[in-house]
Amino acid sequence: MVAGDQSDPADVLIIGAGPGGYVAALRAAQLGRSVTLVEAERVGGVCLNEGCIPSKQLGRFAAAIASVERLAIAGMPGLAGAPDLIAFHRHRKQAIATLVQGVQQLLTAAGVVVVKGEARFVGRTRVCVQVGEESVRYFDFKDVVIATGSEPVALAGLPFAGDRVVTPSAALDWDRLPASLLVVGDDYVGLELAVAYSRLGGKVTMAVPGDRLLPDFDADLSAVALRGARIARVDVRLNAAPADNPAFERVVVSAGRRPKLSVLDLAAAGLARPAGPFNVDPQLRLDRHVFAIGDVTAGLSLAHRAMMQGRVVGEVLGGRPAAVDATAFPRAVFVEPEIASVGLTEAAAAASGREISVGRFPLTALGRAVIEPGTYGFAKLVFAGGGGPLLGAHLAGPRSTELIAEMALAIEMGATAEDLALTVHAHPTFAEALMEAAEVSLGRPIHVRPPRGSAN
Repeated sequence: MVAGDQSDPADVLIIGAGPGGYVAALRAAQLGRSVTLVEAERVGGVCLNEGCIPSKQLGRFAAAIASVERLAIAGMPGLAGAPDLIAFHRHRKQAIATLVQGVQQLLTAAGVVVVKGEARFVGRTRVCVQVGEESVRYFDFKDVVIATGSEPVALAGLPFAGDRVVTPSAALDWDRLPASLLVVGDDYVGLELAVAYSRLGGKVTMAVPGDRLLPDFDADLSAVALRGARIARVDVRLNAAPADNPAFERVVVSAGRRPKLSVLDLAAAGLARPAGPFNVDPQLRLDRHVFAIGDVTAGLSLAHRAMMQGRVVGEVLGGRPAAVDATAFPRAVFVEPEIASVGLTEAAAAASGREISVGRFPLTALGRAVIEPGTYGFAKLVFAGGGGPLLGAHLAGPRSTELIAEMALAIEMGATAEDLALTVHAHPTFAEALMEAAEVSLGRPIHVRPPRGSAN
């Protein structure tokens, strides 16, 4: 079959069924568009099948060991026996299968046609989908959404090789602990893996190329991440050269991701391939009838960002007035202590030239923290000075990955320190740290000493 042969009509064609693609498909279908969703591998994409969900499952499994150790201090007997990774993976696969099935059922119920295969453009409004080794299908579309996600980046001199030098996703499938593990990188993906495997009993070294972990987070969060990793018995080596070391049984390279665009043949659709991710307009458009969402677009590589973009593009395809207008995207790191951030760091806010005020409250001053052995961390809030709105929030400690949602809402609504300080938070909870940090920024804290020079 050649490009001129018979093709199928596709009102809306979405390439990629990850969190952005399947959400876009569902919303466009809800608004009356006929949707064809093409996926080369598995519905749910990297996030559901080999990223967000399985990595958090591994982290939670490993964190249970640390919880047992802390409870032993408080009088609760420890659990006997070593972790059973084979049983864990059996449960993990069942959980992922349940989630995938749930997404597939939603797509079916919405009338979305799912086609398994790898897509490439063969014209401005035509796509060829390789559905088998010797079988292809052609689709002529009215609108197309590129949602192909991203792929891991290898380091020069340290290419991925077999089952020894691997991507973070590949490391999630191990059914036994390596005798020694080297994690190369400074991002949250590598950090989560290093901490998890160390908690499970592995001998883990982390080679960080710069002088801090999580370099794009607030400096205070970088510091607590380093402390937490070392408490978890990870041998963190800062300013380390990213080189292969035969002394380690296995190596994980976590050097970021890049847009997955090479197979699309963008030129055939009259689209220039960008050097990096696409720059799109507020409606996620590249061209009149071409849209892009998720990791192929400029911005943070986050599943919830892709989902938000999917909702917006679905609205636009459905004829609704919609645009991306989120002020801030929260980020969550599932280590110990949990780390979460949204908005501007203190350094970025100060560099903007505006006056700022910062409130930091230690969790050790909370009643809830005292009754949970081993708890440490803080809530740090950055406000525009003179009673202005919240600009950024940086949390470290239990439930931080949940509490950050309140801070994202506060930023979106323009909440001030006064607003947060006057919002009653239940006692005893970790959420009280948010209210307390706002009070610190106003110079009138109750449960810590007032800042020097405060007269409020």
